Amino acid sequence: MSLLLSNWVERRAAKERNLRNAIDLWKKAQEAIAEACQSLNHHYADVATLRRIKQDNNLVLLTVTRVPSPIIHASDIPGTELVTVEFEAEIPGITVTAAHRRLREFQIEADCDHAFITLHGRELPLDEFSRLTLEDIFFTPPQLRYLMENQEW
Repeated sequence: MSLLLSNWVERRAAKERNLRNAIDLWKKAQEAIAEACQSLNHHYADVATLRRIKQDNNLVLLTVTRVPSPIIHASDIPGTELVTVEFEAEIPGITVTAAHRRLREFQIEADCDHAFITLHGRELPLDEFSRLTLEDIFFTPPQLRYLMENQEW
């Protein structure tokens, strides 16, 4: 908490100001996604290729193109999957969608010092946000993700 903010009114006003400026946090989140895409493509080109095909004020649009595996199973046919990472200023939050299915929703919250991305009420560093956004999408084929999500234990 900032020492310059001496009372609850000042802290509340600062928190609301930080939340109104969530677009600045979104820009940093876009940079974290871009860096992760470059690293994934560099280190894991044998798994898939990530391409940013669009980026604007509210949206990052990606494609994940899987590399054919040496042993092709009927459910493991290579293909391209469309991924959207969308900033929703009115919530504020970030929604991740793959193949037209919502995979994850992050909230944006603030305190009197800064705005931050959260998941289940926990503040996430931008690197962790990009990992949670891209890791499963990149490494797990959509068919397997679908089976895992719909598995009854």
